[in-house]
Amino acid sequence: MQRILNFILMLLKWPVALMMVCLTLPALKADLLLLYEGLTIQVLGLFFLPLLIMIVVWLLVPGIGGSSLSILEHELTHMLFAILTFHSPQDINVKRGVGGNFIYTGRGNWLISIAPYFFPTSAAFVIACGSLYYFTGQIPPTYYWVLLGIMTGYHLISTLDEIHLGQTDFKVAGYLFTILFLPGANLITYGFLLSYACYGFPGWSKYGQILYEQFFVFIHIFLN
Repeated sequence: MQRILNFILMLLKWPVALMMVCLTLPALKADLLLLYEGLTIQVLGLFFLPLLIMIVVWLLVPGIGGSSLSILEHELTHMLFAILTFHSPQDINVKRGVGGNFIYTGRGNWLISIAPYFFPTSAAFVIACGSLYYFTGQIPPTYYWVLLGIMTGYHLISTLDEIHLGQTDFKVAGYLFTILFLPGANLITYGFLLSYACYGFPGWSKYGQILYEQFFVFIHIFLN
């Protein structure tokens, strides 16, 4: 199964890169529209303020960037996508201020390599916990949205800190692919995070609809 999935991902690599290029501007417009429609005082206070505080703390407090916890979260994202593509984890090595590496069986694929730079593992964990509230008919408490804002801010600033030409992950995935893929993928990721912060799980279908509409708007403009 691992070989089959790796082969499929290999075939999809450049079509996915092209798709992300085509979705970059529509995703940016969709994110801005979502902000315009869904931004409230509550969302500002419970989601965006903690997000900004996290970024400020990261920038001002020495040692957060490159901490063992930050490196571990990065490597755990590699591990998550390795498991999802049927690779067996072997070991994770973390060295504070230096970096880490994740060892697994199999050839690997571009998705494992690039995953930490667009997938917000810590924020996704918070959202997964939030599903327990929704499935039981409860409303998540205030601190839940604060935590989501913190984790979203953490993903944003840590990803920016990790993106540089020396990243071996980019070399494995391919520099051209990385450049083509990451902008659109990140805009879509933050669109879904924002839509969840504004509307909960129903926000995902709302954002998907806005993105779909904007894509065809840009296609129409391009063709005319």
